[in-house]
Amino acid sequence: MDWTAAFSALCDRLEHAQDAAFVTQHEVAVEGRTAARYSTYDSTAQRLLFGMMPTGNTSHAHEYRLLFAVPALDEAGLDDWWQYAQAVERALVRPDTHHEFSMVSLILAVGAVDRATCKKLKRLSGERSFADGKQGWSSIRVAVVDLAARKVYTNRMGDALKNVLKPLL
Repeated sequence: MDWTAAFSALCDRLEHAQDAAFVTQHEVAVEGRTAARYSTYDSTAQRLLFGMMPTGNTSHAHEYRLLFAVPALDEAGLDDWWQYAQAVERALVRPDTHHEFSMVSLILAVGAVDRATCKKLKRLSGERSFADGKQGWSSIRVAVVDLAARKVYTNRMGDALKNVLKPLL
């Protein structure tokens, strides 16, 4: 398998398959690392009481998708990427009184990953709830895309991301 070609094809398929509301940039530096694709989705909506009555306030929600090329991933590398994901979440998620939720979706396209790393990935969990004048929650979703085996592995919150990526392989 030509890993570079497979990664390039994944980048193109992901960009074209995602919802049109995403805004995608190529080769963007985010918290000191360059993502091959950086896609953002921002939603602002009127807040409704009981889902029916307008309150006069708005709420906002966000998703940040970052796609990286990682030729080989082991447990130490996963630890490094997890720390990076936490730093990205702290930098990008800006809760306020109108915040509903934010998701940081880290996608690592790999050429090789071992079973122990995949098991460790499944145990990773990064959710925060906000208080003290801030509202909503945030979550870190991590997906490891094994291009050679055509498999997607995710952490606890990553199942929805897996459903997005699996058809692209």
